[in-house]
Amino acid sequence: FSKSTLLEMGLKQSVEKIVKLLLEAKSGLKEEVTFKTAYADAEATKTASFDTLSKYYVKGSALHIFVNIDTSFFNAEYAFKLLEQERNEMDILRDIIADMQEEIDVLKRDKKRGIASWYTTHTGGGNIPMSAVRLASTLEGMVTLSQDTRTITVNIPGTYRLSLEVNFTSCTGAGHLIQIQLNGTQVGSKYGSNNGGFGYLSRILNLKKDDKIVFYTNHIYATNQYYSCFTVEKI
Repeated sequence: FSKSTLLEMGLKQSVEKIVKLLLEAKSGLKEEVTFKTAYADAEATKTASFDTLSKYYVKGSALHIFVNIDTSFFNAEYAFKLLEQERNEMDILRDIIADMQEEIDVLKRDKKRGIASWYTTHTGGGNIPMSAVRLASTLEGMVTLSQDTRTITVNIPGTYRLSLEVNFTSCTGAGHLIQIQLNGTQVGSKYGSNNGGFGYLSRILNLKKDDKIVFYTNHIYATNQYYSCFTVEKI
């Protein structure tokens, strides 16, 4: 709307006060002040009310901003007709492209997926070191492996699938355990490797930046790249 529109309405308040009222109404912070946009008769700006609003355009209507003030001591309705602006096809196309690009940017930011995987040749107990990379991270900066290769740090927050599979090259196993731990607390455990290994274990978790992941065992027997796999996947 324009200053001339406000002057036509015959309002006693200053333009600054009217703008402040609109901003307060739009914020939704005050229950007694209601803000709506809708169509109404283009020639009835001064008399248009909430009861005459329409969500749909019809010939002879114009888009309005409506503000309703309803308190125990004061009630008022204001209708501000928005000025029509001539726009050509190029202007419309630019707006459509801009909206689409914004949606694409949001999807890229929120839906980036990635996966990284390692294996181990470790035997014994403790936090399991990642002996070598099976698959380098497909999402740059997703996680960082510590210098001793026993701790994986999350750099990009999101929903992750943490999984492991450990079997042995020769030993039939025993009653040991293996765990997925997050920030020092186990979030997944599997007991018993009596059938030649622990098999598969996974958990899906919402992880924050700087969360620490370790894979712990009280004992594993000889294993290698064909028998073990530790995977962090952002889904």
